[in-house]
Amino acid sequence: MSLWTLVPRLIFGDYPEEDDDREDEDAKASENDHCCSQFVGTLLLHKAPVLERFHLNRVSGCSASEIDLWIRIAVDRFVRDLKIRFFPKYGIIRLPSTLFRCATLETLELRKVVISEVPSQVSFQSLKTFRLLFVKYADKESFVRLISDCPVLEDLVVETCHDDNVVTFTINVPSLEKFSIRNTLQDLETENDVFVVHYHSLKQLTIVDYFGELKLFGNNTPQLVEANLLSVSCHAKVLESFSRLKGISLCLPEEVQYPTGIVLSQLVFLKICSCESNWMNMLMSVLQHSPKLKVLKLALNHSVTEDRKVFWTQPSCVPQCLLYHLETFKWRDYDGTDEVEKEMAIYILKNASRLVTATIYYPDLFEWERKLQMSRGSRSCKLTMG
Repeated sequence: MSLWTLVPRLIFGDYPEEDDDREDEDAKASENDHCCSQFVGTLLLHKAPVLERFHLNRVSGCSASEIDLWIRIAVDRFVRDLKIRFFPKYGIIRLPSTLFRCATLETLELRKVVISEVPSQVSFQSLKTFRLLFVKYADKESFVRLISDCPVLEDLVVETCHDDNVVTFTINVPSLEKFSIRNTLQDLETENDVFVVHYHSLKQLTIVDYFGELKLFGNNTPQLVEANLLSVSCHAKVLESFSRLKGISLCLPEEVQYPTGIVLSQLVFLKICSCESNWMNMLMSVLQHSPKLKVLKLALNHSVTEDRKVFWTQPSCVPQCLLYHLETFKWRDYDGTDEVEKEMAIYILKNASRLVTATIYYPDLFEWERKLQMSRGSRSCKLTMG
């Protein structure tokens, strides 16, 4: 008996998984559709009693019956990690009913899949990680049924797409600890989407390139400690729900204003993207309402337009966190040519009297480094230019 027939991990695809988003690889893969029928016969020879991992990457050239057979075999072998990824086009498949009651499944990822039918009873008793990426559903009830009975689900990722047949995504999973909403900048039609999130045990929320509406329902419990809000619509209004956050990463459109009266009383970590023209004013607003902030990081995560003009208004009083709590300051992708940015760097270094370490990545040191060294409000602060 060949050793491969007993291996517990099987990955079927035309290229490595880490390359699955490359368009040139997608085109190359479309030339190898004949491999599907060969793999069916090969899989029938596999004898491992348990499949820890079974991934189907870029299976656009495979028939629904072939995929059905593979999934049935995986379920019969007590699969724990299952991925079905179509490239580059969507695939219409009917997932076997046994999959929706697979008691051993711990990780499930569906990418570019059209799900034509979801049974009325779905039970993923062991599922902890669920990724629904560019999935098209029969209707909005199909999405709800997919995640309705996942008693130990901890990590959910939903990446929306055009014509997915769902306008309102309702998330109400008591065990959920991490939830991510993603979209593509090319798919702006999803700006009418609505995510209704009931958070119970949620610890981390990530929203990336999402332009729809977000409604959060919960008791503002201290479990939710970290949020990553990157290119989020002004309709989301998420900061109002996050008064007990301990960490937050922000990149908000220019029209988004800091909500009046919201104090981030527990915030100790803040990271802000500097791609928008008004990012400095957003930073000052957060600093003024984050009295316990200890770590501040600035970074340029997105490209900027040539005519971007940054601006800020120096506050009448120094934020409390600068005077008494800020210990770490890091500024990546610092250009240093804009006088406004220089003013901001000097302002922070001058007023952060408890600063321990400051790192500014600046291409041209010399006189500018000497000026910053002289501007430190904390003489014990170690300033590094890189």
